[in-house]
This record gives sequence, C-alpha cells and structure tokens, in this order.
Amino acid sequence: MRDLAARPTAVYRGYMDSTTIKVSVETRERIKAFGGTTHEETIVAALDLLDEQQFWEQADAAVAYVKSLPPEEQARRKAELARIDADFDAIE
Repeated sequence: MRDLAARPTAVYRGYMDSTTIKVSVETRERIKAFGGTTHEETIVAALDLLDEQQFWEQADAAVAYVKSLPPEEQARRKAELARIDADFDAIE
C-alpha cells in the first residue's frame, strides 16, 4: 500500500500553495462542465475573463466621464496629455 502522507506533495508539486474551498455540488459540476484540465485551470480562466471585463468596464466609464466634462475641461486635459507626451518624447 502506498504512503498516502507523501501523496499531496507529489500531486501539488510545481503548484503554489493550495487550499480547499467549499462549494456546492452544483458549483463543482458547473466548473467541471467547462472541461478544463483541472478545476483550478477552469477557475483561473474564469477569473481572468472577469478581470478583463471589469478592466474594460472601468475604461469605458472613464471615457464616458471625460466625454461628460465641459468642452473647455476636455480641451485642457487634451493639451496637458499632449504636453506630457512631448516631455516623454524628449527623453532619450
């Protein structure tokens, strides 16, 4: 019979520290249904997509905010960004 105490080290070798989280059977089955190689792979992929979605939502909100500013403020900001770009372009 194999030494089960040694098994977790072999199973998780190469991974970062791990932990166990409780999820419902339904959630586990949803994760499994995505067909990733591992549950972790599926969860990480989902989290990456969520991060990306939130990033673009924030970017869209920032663009909408700037567009809602008075034209004078938009022009002031545009000029300031152009000045900053020129300063960086001058760096060799």
